[in-house]
Formats: sequence, C-alpha cells, structure tokens
Amino acid sequence: MYYDLSIIIPTYKRPELLTRTLDSIASAASCNYEIIVIDDCTEGSGFAAARQFNAKYYCKAGSNRGLSASRNIGTRLARGKYLSFIDDDDFYNPQGLDALLHGIKKNESLVFGNYCVLNGTDMSLTDLSGVTLEHMLVRNHIPVGAYLIEKASIVGDFSENMRSHEDWDFLLNQMTKNGMAYTQCHPVTIDKTRNAIDSMRSRREEFFWLDYLTVYARYPAPHLSQLRSGALHGLGLNIPENFLTFGDVI
Repeated sequence: MYYDLSIIIPTYKRPELLTRTLDSIASAASCNYEIIVIDDCTEGSGFAAARQFNAKYYCKAGSNRGLSASRNIGTRLARGKYLSFIDDDDFYNPQGLDALLHGIKKNESLVFGNYCVLNGTDMSLTDLSGVTLEHMLVRNHIPVGAYLIEKASIVGDFSENMRSHEDWDFLLNQMTKNGMAYTQCHPVTIDKTRNAIDSMRSRREEFFWLDYLTVYARYPAPHLSQLRSGALHGLGLNIPENFLTFGDVI
C-alpha cells in the first residue's frame, strides 16, 4: 500500500512526549498517511505509544546510532509520496500537514512553512517567509516538522557522522540540488521547554562550531564569509573571513 504522506518520528525514552506528538497528527493531516516510529531505546520505550496510535514501529535493537540513523531508516521504510520528519518532543498544529501538502502539490519537491516555539507556558511564532538559500548557507532556519519533501527527489542521507546540525546539512543538500518553496502556514510547534535543563544538549552545543565548519566546507559561499564568520563568533569561535573562503557553488 502507498500513502500520500509518511511521518517519521525518531524517539528515545520519552514515551509521554512521543504520545503528545502522535496525538497531534490526526488533527494535522486529513490525507492518507502512515506513521513510522524509530526507537533508539533497546528496551522499546516507544512501543506502547506507537501501538496506541497504530504506528509502524522499528526498534534499533542493540544499536543506539542517533537521530540521523533513525531518519535514514524511516526514509527507507516509508511508502509515502511525501515525507515529514518530526522529533518526539515536538508536535504538529491543527491542519498543519494539510497546509504543507497543499503547498507542495504545486510541483515543488520541498516546501516549508513557519513554526511556533513553546518555552514553558510561553508560545511564539517564527516567520520564515523571508528565508532564502543564502540565509540557509549561513545557519539553519527551518526545523524538522516545518517542511515536507518529496521522497523521490531526496538526494543523499542524513549524515551519521556529525555531532549536530545533520538536519541542516540534509536540507542544504536538497535545496542546492532541487530548490525550495515557502508556503504561508505554521505546521509545527517546537518545544524548547527542556533545553535549559538538558545537560546532554549543553555538552553538544560546545561542539556546534565543528559541524558549522563541516557544513561551510561542503557548501562553499565566499560571498557570505563575513556572515559566516559572525555566526561562528556567536558560538565562541573567532575565525577570520578569509579562512572561510572555500570556493563558490552558487
């Protein structure tokens, strides 16, 4: 059986949050869709929630390989024409996936919308209407959950060698090959409530600059070296602009 949409959700030991994510799907999509839960926990922390919502379930038994491996497995298993990736601590907004589907069916291979941010009890909206490829070549603006991609158009995988920002690297690979389009909607809410207390995330952030340099080397843009230098400065790394001139691909 084939579907209009495959929704891919990596999870690891957050069954309550995963349940919230799964519960949000029915009001976000009215199309023919499948849900694929990829569990990084060998004890099967997400099994009960996946079963409750009739999701397909895959447990990476004995192999905790992180988000990229989970998303790559989900992509290979997916039978939908379009794919949506979402993390297990975020959730879709009502009619959000329907709005993205409406936008992507205008012969686009990748379409993105705005997103909401939840921080405790505070909710805000991030407007991405002005985001271009050049913005994306400096830093990532589009979170998972805020875009749809046509499966047949996908170029490459999510990198399983990066410590972070593998989603940014993946998007840039798609955008530089196939382009991108914006549609006016806010399909997803990104929950940042836990970020301040997540010690693992804090440790990862210390190495963000390494993956920034990896992305900059993979997608050269000498005309953006000043902006890239400023982005690295914000991460605590001072690299002169001339060190970021790799050659241009645009």
